[in-house]
Amino acid sequence: MKSLLVNAGFGWSATTPLFKTLIQNKYCKKFHRDNGGYGKECHLLKGILDGKNTIEEYIDYHNSIEGERVYDFSNSNADLPSDFIDTIAPILHKHFEVKVTMIVRDPVRRFYSNCVHNYRGGWSRSNKPIPLPYFHSQTNHTSYVQTYKSYSKHFPTYVIVMENLWKNPEKELPLLSSFLDYPITKLFPNVYHDGIFHKGLEDQWTDDIPLSSEDYSVARKEMSWIYDEWEKEFDNMPW
Repeated sequence: MKSLLVNAGFGWSATTPLFKTLIQNKYCKKFHRDNGGYGKECHLLKGILDGKNTIEEYIDYHNSIEGERVYDFSNSNADLPSDFIDTIAPILHKHFEVKVTMIVRDPVRRFYSNCVHNYRGGWSRSNKPIPLPYFHSQTNHTSYVQTYKSYSKHFPTYVIVMENLWKNPEKELPLLSSFLDYPITKLFPNVYHDGIFHKGLEDQWTDDIPLSSEDYSVARKEMSWIYDEWEKEFDNMPW
């Protein structure tokens, strides 16, 4: 039975560096698009929810990938409804040894990166600054805790705090390795950590306009419920 690693978000929390870390350490093999694969993100679970795919297609796709460890790093996994996960979980258990990772980042900074990306119209990078009114006009309903609860009641689930992993890999990598039951010894670079526009991380290159401390404070007040919810669930505050 293959091991299926489902990453349940969160976009703009360094999901790409995490994915490339696993590939670099040969935890799994990337199934390239030119070989009939979906690359990092297949979005097949979202497709099942929307009636575009079937669970059988999801199972067949991952069984077609070489190796005993396969992955689903679709950022849309973070937004799947809890009742949908309740439905598919027993089916996945019959075919895979499922583990779930979640990588999270300071909610305000993650949301700001998302807004910069959306305002600039996708992957293009320009010198056009993001207007703060756009940032403040957006509403963020992302609940780290709700996604965690939806998955953890069915599968072993490991939460990675992005800032901690890249600041203190000597401590964090052994913990991740223990969860995966596989040695992860090297970290791929992360633009959100060092601010360098690394090749292969173009999806992070839009994150080049600093967020002022004043605007951070305003946004943090508006999104305080996300921080409060986290602290209540995990009894810590990494941000």
